[in-house]
Amino acid sequence: MSTSIGLKDLGKIIISSKSGLIGLLILLTVLGISIFALIYFPFNVVAKWNEPTFWQDNPRVAAPQWFSQLIGRNLPQTIYITPQDFSKYEYGVTGLKYVILESRIKYDYDDFPSELFAVIYANFSGNNPMATVKIIRPDGLEVVVFHNVLKSDMNFLFISSDISIKETVKNSLAGLGLVANGTGTIYPEICIFAVNNENMFTYGQANVLKGTYKVRIELIFSNINDTADAKFTIYGKVYGMAGTDNLRRDLFIGIVWGAPVALAFGLSAAVATSIIQSLIGALSAWYGGLVDEIIQRITEVYMILPFLPFLIMISLFYKVNLWLLVVLIIVLSIFGGITKTARSVTFQIISEQYIESAISYGASKLRILFLYIMPRLLPYMVANIVLNVPAFVFLEAALSILGLGDPMMPTWGKIISDAYSNGAIIHGYWWWILIPAFLIIVTASAFALIGYALDKFVNPRLRER
Repeated sequence: MSTSIGLKDLGKIIISSKSGLIGLLILLTVLGISIFALIYFPFNVVAKWNEPTFWQDNPRVAAPQWFSQLIGRNLPQTIYITPQDFSKYEYGVTGLKYVILESRIKYDYDDFPSELFAVIYANFSGNNPMATVKIIRPDGLEVVVFHNVLKSDMNFLFISSDISIKETVKNSLAGLGLVANGTGTIYPEICIFAVNNENMFTYGQANVLKGTYKVRIELIFSNINDTADAKFTIYGKVYGMAGTDNLRRDLFIGIVWGAPVALAFGLSAAVATSIIQSLIGALSAWYGGLVDEIIQRITEVYMILPFLPFLIMISLFYKVNLWLLVVLIIVLSIFGGITKTARSVTFQIISEQYIESAISYGASKLRILFLYIMPRLLPYMVANIVLNVPAFVFLEAALSILGLGDPMMPTWGKIISDAYSNGAIIHGYWWWILIPAFLIIVTASAFALIGYALDKFVNPRLRER
């Protein structure tokens, strides 16, 4: 077998093959996503990814927006009512100051909101103000969702989960004659937005009341200089290109940042192991004798040792981050199958005349190894790198799913691990699992397709045909 194929020949092999060209296009797309992530999301994603307050404005476990078109229903998107969206009315009566904040929203979606949330910012110097939050439905019914004294300058109203607020909504609806006998726990995000009938309190049976709603916040202050602002959020059920998780994190950001992490992890491990194993294989063949014997016996021991259990054991006893994990993989892969391949190819290289010529003019063994032998091994190293990247990408995902990956880094494997541990399969949050899993498969397939194109070069028997 001739060993005169170079890197340019490898490039021609990849481009001339349909599988190689498809794999290259997929790989360039993933690289484009990586560059897009670095440009479009310049903030410290690793730090923000684990900061819950950063994602507070996003809905919890929301499906991607394109899911609405897929199922043919207009699923609700999140509606934000900012302080600037409220019309403010202020007036004083007998030493008291009244502040009214009011905003209209058009709700024409085919499903109910996922949550209701409000924040009241009260700037007061006297007694704590009294606040009343109402939602006026399109049919004219006024539902009180909060009626109490504010306790601080910033007041968070978790309307969908706070038991006392639920009770207030229930009592308000009962006052309007809308609560049926025996009604227990109610869901404000459903009954407030439901058509007035016997099913308005039953999840899965209530119908959406479409139209223009009005959010009205009334505050009473004891000081004429006091004032207030508010935010009101009606969380939807779809968000962004990839949805959100249980911590409201935008999965699209995690996924696009997972692309460069996956490529960096896979390429770093594949490049390092391929170069080291190729060098050791070349050393084994070039120096021969006892050196060859020792290297081959160590390689055989390495090849039968269980790789994954060692990583699991180390990860259990020591806290590892992503790059320490790469180092561990390289250390555990110093010897391997590539060592055997490089050794056999080196034997063919050293039998050629230009090596004999180098020896005859007095070139040292190290000079011949690094300047004559290793450059000839480079195409084989590239082919092995391409073939090994998918294995390392899957390895990172597998370790993350086992809970042994980097807990801080937003990787595809970590996203799948979070989905699994939070019951995404049970609750039907398919986007949380399928999108990152699909990207792992696509990225691995890109390298596999390129590797298939290089198969004739790596496999001499196929090449002879």
